[in-house]
Amino acid sequence: MKKSKSNREEKMSEIQERLMNGTKEIYESGKWAEYISVMSKFPNYSINNCILIASQCPHASYVCGYKKWNEFNRNVVKGESGIMIFAPIKGKVEVEEPKFDERNQPVLNDDGTQSTERVTREYKSFRPCYVFDLSQTEGDPLPSLTTRLEAGVEDYEKLKEVLISISPVPVSFEEVPGSANGFYSPTEMRIVVQEGMPELQTIKTMLHEIAHATYGHGSKEDKWDKQSKEIQAESTAFWVAGMLGLDTGDYSFGYITGWSKDREVSELKENLELIKNTANELVTKIDEKLAELETKQEMPEESETQIPVKKKSR
Repeated sequence: MKKSKSNREEKMSEIQERLMNGTKEIYESGKWAEYISVMSKFPNYSINNCILIASQCPHASYVCGYKKWNEFNRNVVKGESGIMIFAPIKGKVEVEEPKFDERNQPVLNDDGTQSTERVTREYKSFRPCYVFDLSQTEGDPLPSLTTRLEAGVEDYEKLKEVLISISPVPVSFEEVPGSANGFYSPTEMRIVVQEGMPELQTIKTMLHEIAHATYGHGSKEDKWDKQSKEIQAESTAFWVAGMLGLDTGDYSFGYITGWSKDREVSELKENLELIKNTANELVTKIDEKLAELETKQEMPEESETQIPVKKKSR
């Protein structure tokens, strides 16, 4: 038993070290886009597990445990190493706690000491476990994992309409002075996107500026420096595009090189957590709006020239 406990502690320490190194590595030149592209594929995993998956398997596309792969009639290829992550575990334990009355006053024993009672408390802990990526398995093909937009921006006008509808502020398409592709004005509460750009660049820019507005950048409550704001907006746009199946492989994150210098790991993770939650929030809104549009399109249209026929009275 002691050996098992010691082994578990070693594994947990290994995970913690991977997590800290992975978080730092994300902000190094050339690593950010790679990590975000992987993490955007796992919206249901915690940010810690997303980092761990990305740090150990940068090409990961779909992961689950050994037994789960068997349910898909797939087997892990012999010799493949698992991807170590945190697995939550819940339990119950009985503890002695001080006893209080309905007025929240201590209940005393006859000798004046604090009375106690035995209560059952739930606790949550973590243990190391392993998952495997699709590329590490063989067997029956999986059901399609593609999204409605993976073929490109073939639904460009529809997606553009949806992004305009979910934007916290009005969006217009105009000639933007200088080299910028667009901007968000917190004082005027509006977004302007350079007109006439290629479709994919337009969608990326819209997502970037909508992210600025969603974060409330430039407001009185805004605590972030300029560089952090740009990283948040760029990364959220990249993350959302990835979750929508858009090809964002050529997107550039070169300007964030060196941003992590003198920053704490906790601060870097705070940004990633914020980016992940904001991206998931935007994707949820986009999916809901797309579903609404599809429902409307499926409804039969009534002809404007249709005249109701009166039934003859008998």
